[in-house]
Amino acid sequence: MHSRMSYDDPAWEDEVRRLCADLENVDGALMLVLHGLMDRFGYISEPALILVADLLHLTPPQVFAVATYYHEFRLEKPAQTVLVLCRGPACRVQGMVALRKALEHRLGITVGERTSDDRFAIESSGCLGICPHAPAMLIDHQLTGRVAVDDLERLIAERSGVQV
Repeated sequence: MHSRMSYDDPAWEDEVRRLCADLENVDGALMLVLHGLMDRFGYISEPALILVADLLHLTPPQVFAVATYYHEFRLEKPAQTVLVLCRGPACRVQGMVALRKALEHRLGITVGERTSDDRFAIESSGCLGICPHAPAMLIDHQLTGRVAVDDLERLIAERSGVQV
């Protein structure tokens, strides 16, 4: 993963142009560019989406359709710490509902929301793929299994550097 850039950086357009130039003749260029933007910026801004469309000879609605179809692409700047809870059957059976409720209570938000200071957001995923280690969650893209309610604050602080 590259170090994160900001769309506030005047060089953001150059980065998008370079990324598109590197990938424009590769099969699946749009997906690769969108993943590259996520890696470099953490989300895909509207101006970046429009620039990508132009550089890859697509229309903005075509790029928007792909960017909104896939769950892993974001069109808005993420919270400082993003917590993704698994909704899979194994996680539900192993206590995810209690974890979700504890986290929502502690942060004062529900799944799909972010705190007013943009420090935290809670999201959910259909399955995080580590069922034998349920309940599972992602803390800033770091997969964590066998999460207990008593461990939430410590895990979040360790993985994100942000105190709950």
